[in-house]
Amino acid sequence: MATTRYGLLGYPARHSKSPAMHNAAFKQAGIDAQYDAYEVAPNALAATFKSLVASGVAGFNVTMPFKEAIMLYLDDLTPLARRLSAVNTVVIRDGKTIGDSTDGAGFWRTLREPADQVILIGTGGAARAIMATAPKSVTLHVFNRQSDRFPEKAAMVNDLAGVELHDLAEIGLYLPYADLIVNATNVGMQSDISILSTEQFYETQPDVQVVDIIYKKEPTPFMAAARAAGRQADDGLAMLIGQGALSFEQWTGQLPDINVMKQAIMPAEEGEK
Repeated sequence: MATTRYGLLGYPARHSKSPAMHNAAFKQAGIDAQYDAYEVAPNALAATFKSLVASGVAGFNVTMPFKEAIMLYLDDLTPLARRLSAVNTVVIRDGKTIGDSTDGAGFWRTLREPADQVILIGTGGAARAIMATAPKSVTLHVFNRQSDRFPEKAAMVNDLAGVELHDLAEIGLYLPYADLIVNATNVGMQSDISILSTEQFYETQPDVQVVDIIYKKEPTPFMAAARAAGRQADDGLAMLIGQGALSFEQWTGQLPDINVMKQAIMPAEEGEK
């Protein structure tokens, strides 16, 4: 039998650790499969996706900037993906492409400690997934910069999480009470800008958990600002592993070895720093 193929659709995508993580998990599970990153120009998504499906690729992960755009080319969506208007996992069953989201469940599964008072910055696809899958015990405070679309985003946040959307300018009122602060924007991915300053992190509890859902070779600006204030900060690698494990399970029907996935990407990360 031919090797089963899976892949990641994104732009950029070459930096992704998903191939190393999934290929290690396939090998450990004894599954004859290969996972590749497909860097797709934004105007070529439709043609590339259709071509890859036709060529026999059996499932995909989807990352920025395609989590919403991909929905136009799918045969069906799970109720969660429909509710989120975002997809990070595509499963192909009986010739049909089905979009789902494992981002939120993957995030909450991988926190160092349970959290009660949570600040979430951003309203994009990953942020929506985190909101919609938040444990009932969590009190969520969602923030976004003011823009023409703020009322539209506020309605969406209320629909998904039953909470108010706050202006980012007001975040200082909430920082002292948070035990988890999450940057779910792409600010800092391509720049040295942090959405919160070190001075703002000094306003937080000393043991606050800080998570930036993006990851880079070096600590992200958000992480660096938190660490400069003596706060513990993590990047998006734990979330990457969590959502990836759930995608793997959907594709194969098997639970992957989380430690194998982690070992496949963590040593390289440390070596790059």
